[in-house]
Amino acid sequence: MELLLMFFIAYPITMSIFWIIGTLIYYIFIERRLKRKNINYHPSEGISFIIACYNEAETIADTIKNLDGLSFPLKEIIAVNDGSSDHTKEELLKLEDEYHIKFINLEENKGKANALNVAAKLAKYPYLMCVDADTIIDDDAPYYMIESLVNDASIGAVTGNPRIRNKSTLLGKIQTIEYASMIGSIKRAQTINGYVNTISGVFSLFNKKALQKNDFWDTDMITEDIAVSWKFHLSGYKIKYEPRALCWMLVPETFNGLWKQRVRWSQGGHEVILRDFKNMLKVRNVSLWLLFLEQILSVVWVYGIVVILAYTLLQLNFLDYYFYDYQLNIFLLSAFLLTFVNIIQFTLSLMIDSRYERKNNLFVIFLSWYPTFYWIINALVVIVAFPKALKRKKGEFATWTSPDRGNLKESNQD
Repeated sequence: MELLLMFFIAYPITMSIFWIIGTLIYYIFIERRLKRKNINYHPSEGISFIIACYNEAETIADTIKNLDGLSFPLKEIIAVNDGSSDHTKEELLKLEDEYHIKFINLEENKGKANALNVAAKLAKYPYLMCVDADTIIDDDAPYYMIESLVNDASIGAVTGNPRIRNKSTLLGKIQTIEYASMIGSIKRAQTINGYVNTISGVFSLFNKKALQKNDFWDTDMITEDIAVSWKFHLSGYKIKYEPRALCWMLVPETFNGLWKQRVRWSQGGHEVILRDFKNMLKVRNVSLWLLFLEQILSVVWVYGIVVILAYTLLQLNFLDYYFYDYQLNIFLLSAFLLTFVNIIQFTLSLMIDSRYERKNNLFVIFLSWYPTFYWIINALVVIVAFPKALKRKKGEFATWTSPDRGNLKESNQD
């Protein structure tokens, strides 16, 4: 129990320190040397922009209008309606006439991966940009991303730097901090390790040949982005993080919406762990093993907390002052250390990220909320999601439900 308690305290602090060091190395040796707003690249290859839609009638018009207005010269837009139950089909039919997009209508909801597969096989260009139906892309982003793929055929995908459009609620502001600091910090550190755990499903550019060699996206995995990322890792393709490639997306602004999103993400990660565990035993790559071990330890850490809490309750003596004193001191010490290290990580990451969105520095006041929110919500999510991953049957279509896009009206005003 003493060892388990030490692991409970040490794991999140150790990971935060690793992310701090990785972020600093990435920034000093890579990111600060990257030039911005000097696009001199004239692509000889085109991009097929693919949007998979399920109940996106309110958001899809803005996204297609944005894609159509991009200055990138060689492009096509493919929109797939995946059996929506709202007016997405009718909205796309109007947009098809107005913007001359390729429209694919699937009568049955069979999930995002299936919709992407259908569109990818009809795409005429060798590079595929997968964009969520609530996403607005910065004009420079496709240039930054395609240059890496053209110059290095071993790169399977380039993942961008998502930003938050809707920040009207506390949850929206907290997620602004998360994407600008925590997620960006993790991707920077993982790049130094050699492997980015997962592309950003909201906005990534793929080498179509790499997708073909890996049989495209898995239709039975709940998170197609995590699943295809690990297929790339195991097949020798690299994933590159491009911090200059910006997009703007909507996030859930209700706890219920956020909870469903995070359970889905967590379940998808667990499904990949279960699927690829045997394959990882055959791999001789220390960097990739470290990344995979991190995913396993994150689950072990959560269930370790459950064991510690259960053990504490069984040993609880309401009349023993020294018992309370010892347990309380351990809890306060671990909470203080974790909060202290996390605030350093978030502050550093926000400072680095401010070159892309300076106004995010105004949300530094929410740093004190974030460590508690992040670790507690993720611990609860893992407890719910891991059994779901164990129970889910292989081979079934991973269908999706209507997403929570937050306060769309507020985001349009911003």
